[in-house]
Amino acid sequence: MKYKISELAKLLDVSTNTVRRYEDMGYIHSVRDDNSGYRYYGDDALFGIMNARIMRKYEFTHEELDDLLQYNLNDSIAAYEKKMAEIDERIAYMSDVRHRIKDDLVLMRKAAAGGDVYEKRCMDYTYIVFKHEDKLSHEAGRLKKVQEFLYDCPEIQRIYIIRKDALEKGKMRLVPGIAVKCMDMAKYNVTENEYTEYYPQQKSIMCMVRMPGDRYDSSEEELKELILGKHLDYMQEHNMHIAGDIIAIIISRVIEEGQEVMYLLVSVPVE
Repeated sequence: MKYKISELAKLLDVSTNTVRRYEDMGYIHSVRDDNSGYRYYGDDALFGIMNARIMRKYEFTHEELDDLLQYNLNDSIAAYEKKMAEIDERIAYMSDVRHRIKDDLVLMRKAAAGGDVYEKRCMDYTYIVFKHEDKLSHEAGRLKKVQEFLYDCPEIQRIYIIRKDALEKGKMRLVPGIAVKCMDMAKYNVTENEYTEYYPQQKSIMCMVRMPGDRYDSSEEELKELILGKHLDYMQEHNMHIAGDIIAIIISRVIEEGQEVMYLLVSVPVE
């Protein structure tokens, strides 16, 4: 059967320019009628465009499609196997992303529900901070590791570290960083270096904290009361002491009543 370019385009719901582009790419061929001067396309062209559209749906690139036109059966099998492996890898990655989103939802719902201090063993993390004394750090090894955490691992946590030794000196410092659960390090081929730090799994007291954005400029005592007030009251009541650095996981930054608000899950190691 012979098809005009307009008929082929209408049947496949593409533009005539798309048909011409596919012909230029070599996916299909037309034959000119000497009497009418029109170019016509046969069933092979119809199936050629259908095949190209299907293969694009399979996420083969145009360059790969061009190669496939020259392949024998074994070559085609190998190309399909490679494409399946790529898709499987992406499915696994998206599954990890979904898992992280699910975890975030759990924490956001806990933040929305509020709640008091509770006891629990925290997760162990490998983390890296990227700020010191209000200045961003610029060591090449540190920057490389920050970027590795950020781009290679879908399940990172944004955190603040509150140093125990600084707190004992009366200094309330929120040191920003990013962290990966230790159990995920090998999974994402994330490694340690001299700039990473280890946050051990340990007995902790935890509580959700709501921190308005304007409280960044509060005095150290006000900031300490806002972030650690409930924890310190609980520790005093149960005769507990801070046993190490404090980790605050950033749950969400939102706008409430026109003001930026940050929700934190603050975990204080105790003994």
